[in-house]
Amino acid sequence: MPEVPVAGGRAARHGITIPRGLAAPPRTPGGRFGTMFDGLKACAVVDDDIDELFKMLDRRKTEFREGAFPAGFTYLGQFVDHDITFDQTPIEQRAVDPDALVSFRTPRLDLDSLYGGGPQRSPRLYDPQSTPPAAKLLVGVNPPGPFEPEDLPRDDTGLALVGDPRNDENLIIAQLHLMFIRFHNAVVDILVARGVVPEKDLFEEARRLVRWHYQWIVAHEFLHHVVGHSTADAVFARGAAGAPPTVHLTHFTFEGEPFIPLEFSGAAFRFGHSLVRPDYAINDTLGRAIPIFPRDGGEEGDHLGGLRRLPKGLKIDWRRFFLLQRGLGPRFPRAGHLIDTSIAPALFDLPGDRALPLLNLRRGQKLELPSGQDVATRMEIPQLKPAELDFDQRLPAASRTALLAATPLWYYVLAEAQSRRGGACLGPVGGRIVAEVLVGLLAGDPDSYLSRDPTWLPDKLIPKRRDFEMADLIRLAGG
Repeated sequence: MPEVPVAGGRAARHGITIPRGLAAPPRTPGGRFGTMFDGLKACAVVDDDIDELFKMLDRRKTEFREGAFPAGFTYLGQFVDHDITFDQTPIEQRAVDPDALVSFRTPRLDLDSLYGGGPQRSPRLYDPQSTPPAAKLLVGVNPPGPFEPEDLPRDDTGLALVGDPRNDENLIIAQLHLMFIRFHNAVVDILVARGVVPEKDLFEEARRLVRWHYQWIVAHEFLHHVVGHSTADAVFARGAAGAPPTVHLTHFTFEGEPFIPLEFSGAAFRFGHSLVRPDYAINDTLGRAIPIFPRDGGEEGDHLGGLRRLPKGLKIDWRRFFLLQRGLGPRFPRAGHLIDTSIAPALFDLPGDRALPLLNLRRGQKLELPSGQDVATRMEIPQLKPAELDFDQRLPAASRTALLAATPLWYYVLAEAQSRRGGACLGPVGGRIVAEVLVGLLAGDPDSYLSRDPTWLPDKLIPKRRDFEMADLIRLAGG
């Protein structure tokens, strides 16, 4: 197994379009997107097969099975996805062929979705009243009315002023983004209190610490939950006795700057849609679960859909989403859904009469993604057996035969997690793709902690602690 050296407007509606740079899969090095498994043919299924597979998923949408890790990681995964696909290309360039552009930023776990272009390029994200000015990110204060006092910063129309507007598309990720704003501001306060950083360097040092602690969470907590300990450790092995960790990339290889593989963005990392619960009990005050999206016959505003000011009473108690305190009982935190082939009903009825599972399947076709079987064979992993693919007996015979021979990669990843890991985490194909890409992005970033200081430990904010988790971030942020 080779070792990779560590390198020195409104939100778009989720899932509706192929992101710029993905419409025509680039096959040349140096692009923003690329392929992980060059030379594999597109999955040989036709529209009728996709439609029948979607109908099967639609029949299963009422099934809910409690998963293996806290529900907050569903939305941390969404936050990570928005971070590594963040795009600051000026709007006048967006009609240009994306493969011909050279101004795309390299995908990195660097929180561009939080910081935008920094205080000089994105001044609306920063607090001019902080000391020094713009050292802190801006926290929104809602006007009097049926709103929570604290929110994302917004303009007079309610539009969120954030580095990536997708982080306002539901109230959970919006409040998670706000938590990261507060975490940055808390780090500024810690540095000021210690008096060890010159005022002119305060923002940059705070941003570096926030980024590195976030990267640590992704590599050492999030990844272990979603791919399992054995896969995470196989890709990112901690060094012993103060030695730097070792990165093992077998399938995700790149020269110079890394890229986002289509197999990751169009299939494997979209496993998160399986984690979504139909509703969430977000705090003790409400005493009931709130649907993730509006429901027919529901009360106005009685949902967790975003693109609006935070309604009064819908502030999240993060104990329900992450393990902040032991001994609180089975409701703290609640788990997400298992990773399997049953998708929450709300995702079949998105605004605009859209069904996210169908969009995922169509996206895979447009991206010409290979079948799950071909990817498994390339990775030298035994293919799923017909029974493990869990196809409905009501599938028409022709579609069933076609799908057994060539299964869309997104569905294959879900079926593999269900059959090979009991839905607790991703299986060997999906897990290895996700782990190698996230660790590869970290290893390929010259400013990551792994590149600049491979033996770094997150013990600066919480002295004598040699680890850092989402629970620590939330506590420091005052959550």
